[in-house]
Amino acid sequence: MRFITGIAMAAVTLGGCQTLSFGERERTTLTTVTTTPAGARVTVEGFGECETPCTIEIDKPRNITIAKAGFDTQKFVLLPGRKKLDVVLKLSAPTTGVDAEELPEL
Repeated sequence: MRFITGIAMAAVTLGGCQTLSFGERERTTLTTVTTTPAGARVTVEGFGECETPCTIEIDKPRNITIAKAGFDTQKFVLLPGRKKLDVVLKLSAPTTGVDAEELPEL
């Protein structure tokens, strides 16, 4: 009796792991998005938003926008199958130094 119960439980457990699909099976990928510096907003067309670092699930090619205050906005097309996207953000108006003579008096 224990043997039959064990087989029945195994069949239920294994059967529960299947994904039913009709026609073409969708392929999804978890993609980790990181930026330097961190804390950028990632907007995924038709999906939502997150703040880097974050992980998103991609089921088809998606347009994404990465933005952070003070940095240039960057746009990408993210394809299923890509596991990681690392983006180095560029300052909107980089400066090499500050001229102390042009600063206002406080």
